[in-house]
Amino acid sequence: MIIDSSLVLQEHRIQSLLSAAREQAQRGRGPVLVSVVQRAPVYDPIAFFERGAELADDRLFWSSPGAEIAIAGVDAAWRLVAEGPRRFEQAAASWRALCAEAVIDNRSDLPATGPILMGGFAFDPTRPPTELWQGYPDGLMVLPRYMLTCQDGESWLTINTLVWPDSDLLSEVDIALRVADLFDGELDRSDFEPADGELRTEDVPPAEQWKELVRSLERDLRHGDLRKVVLARQCLVHGDRPFDPARALARLRDGYADCFIFAVAHGSRCFLGASPERLVRLSRGTVRATCLAGSIARGATPELDRRLGEELLASAKDRAEHAFVVRAISDALADAGVACAPLGAQTLMKLRNVQHLFTPVVGQAPGDLNILELVERLHPTPAVGGYPRAAALPVIAQRERLDRGWYAGPIGWMDARGDGEFAVAIRSALLRGAEAALFAGCGLVAGSDPEREYVESSLKLRPMLSVLGGSMS
Repeated sequence: MIIDSSLVLQEHRIQSLLSAAREQAQRGRGPVLVSVVQRAPVYDPIAFFERGAELADDRLFWSSPGAEIAIAGVDAAWRLVAEGPRRFEQAAASWRALCAEAVIDNRSDLPATGPILMGGFAFDPTRPPTELWQGYPDGLMVLPRYMLTCQDGESWLTINTLVWPDSDLLSEVDIALRVADLFDGELDRSDFEPADGELRTEDVPPAEQWKELVRSLERDLRHGDLRKVVLARQCLVHGDRPFDPARALARLRDGYADCFIFAVAHGSRCFLGASPERLVRLSRGTVRATCLAGSIARGATPELDRRLGEELLASAKDRAEHAFVVRAISDALADAGVACAPLGAQTLMKLRNVQHLFTPVVGQAPGDLNILELVERLHPTPAVGGYPRAAALPVIAQRERLDRGWYAGPIGWMDARGDGEFAVAIRSALLRGAEAALFAGCGLVAGSDPEREYVESSLKLRPMLSVLGGSMS
């Protein structure tokens, strides 16, 4: 349970902050954000996320590799919906305006405490949405009402609320104190195992149609200016009972701790995954990005694993695909005024069931840059879109035959300073009751082989399918 002796102190503290904010709102006739942070008991953020299902429709989760930072958010103090090609600019401007007048009492010096927006963006805002992605607009960033941040063995609780000129402060205090219910109980370890039951899978489009599309695109890639295009496919999974997002997150954390683990849940739907690919991180002027492209399986023995890694490093097709990503990310950061250090040597990122070609990028940003400006410049990278971007995106829109929605879009968080971190939402699934839509993509270049690309995409579907209780043949 939450610290008993702190609840009364917290109530007095919140009451004082709310009163000051209401006076400020009355002078300005607009809402004022109040954000209060206090130390919390050490608690599992996935349990916090799970308990939130009983309290609110909106739940969010983020964990960086190795659980360096884990954040769980419950309920929405504020929802920022951004539509169209200017969605990143709209979101940044609205957030900046809200934070400018905020009343913030933060007793932690850790990042990802205080007012934090969590959420994500669709891959392509120009593509008409389908029913599949209902509730996931072009851009959705949520300010959680209750947020648990875990880092360096410490836990901190943030409570956010918007105060209006006529807000009922007693009601606001009562709402804030409901957070105690989120610290009740622990995750049952037996929930980490996939539930018994049969899963049925369905390829969208069917496998042979997808392979034929690969053949057609590969022929086109031999001519013209298009050098690479990423073709995605979808796997619909049907279970005999509703999928549980918290259980899936717990299994992802156990099996894929070296990835970014994320979830954005609204009502009965949840988009979640375990992505190996950071899009960009901005922390006090330091920018970090990941160049990730080119894939091969892990080996069953150390010797086979080493041989497969060497094969990937020597692959002309994969090295060319990776080079497009490195060039595009480096150029985009330079255009944003980021002074990048010399690139490190190309190496391998070894995950549980797959290894990728990997090049890290580190640089220093100008002082007025915010994370969403970097996201806008970088998304989509050639790793999930293609190269050149302007030539690849129309091909995807016209020929891919599925609605990517938030798959391969940016997902992450940003704070009141404009710092934050976003990953590329790959290795992901949209859960809808007893149905899940899984997505995977492959980078096609001249010389791509349909059978090999299909096998690679199946490899990328395995993490999500395994945590739901299925397997790929």
